[in-house]
Amino acid sequence: MPHKPSPMMNTAPTIRTRRITAATPRGFTLFELLVVAALVIVIGGLIYPALTSTAETQNLVRSGDTLRTFFARSRNEAMRSGQTLALRYQIGGNQFIIEPWDTGDSNVESSMSASNFNVLGQLQQTTNTERNVTKRLLQQVQTLPDKVVFAAGTQAFDSRAIVQNDPTLNPNAANVDTSSATDLVDGVWSQPILFYPDGSTSQSEVRIGTDDLQIFVLVRIRGLTGIAYVTKIMTQIEVFELDATRIAQ
Repeated sequence: MPHKPSPMMNTAPTIRTRRITAATPRGFTLFELLVVAALVIVIGGLIYPALTSTAETQNLVRSGDTLRTFFARSRNEAMRSGQTLALRYQIGGNQFIIEPWDTGDSNVESSMSASNFNVLGQLQQTTNTERNVTKRLLQQVQTLPDKVVFAAGTQAFDSRAIVQNDPTLNPNAANVDTSSATDLVDGVWSQPILFYPDGSTSQSEVRIGTDDLQIFVLVRIRGLTGIAYVTKIMTQIEVFELDATRIAQ
């Protein structure tokens, strides 16, 4: 009788294999893509105005500082040279210019010698450095950054400004040259802000705003001391309230 191996005697391990199926990555559905695109558009719409507003604000503050710097340079040049200087700005535009203010006799302005200036306001007898500074400063059309404009301005009454063309106050009125470099530039130009050799100026306020006239800075210069400063950013409503308060006073 043949011998049958006992089941207990079969000690060989049984190996079972399993087929492992790799997981196939699932792509985004059209609906999911549309949701993401919508979120991007909404978030961008919320962020963009804030970024634009910040850029406009910085541009406006920088413009105010630029004009304040030119006020200081004009005052210093008038004191150094003995020649009264005038700054005019383009209302509704972004240009301004600085030029000599002619009285017909420079000695009326100051006891300092004014013979250093010629008709064009450029120094005849100076060092090269001083001459270069003056040429860059005078009768060159300066501009503020794009999308910034001179909105308006106010000036206190300056009795010295009317002396220029009044023969009863200025014996040299007939010799006054009233031409201006602004005659060659289009636009409406402001009354001159004057910088005198004694360091005083026309007391003035210049409003610089964005081209949509929504926000502003005011650049103010004190007449007696000639010190200029820039205000904080003001909204259109705040400017209107300021005007109303002044009218009521």
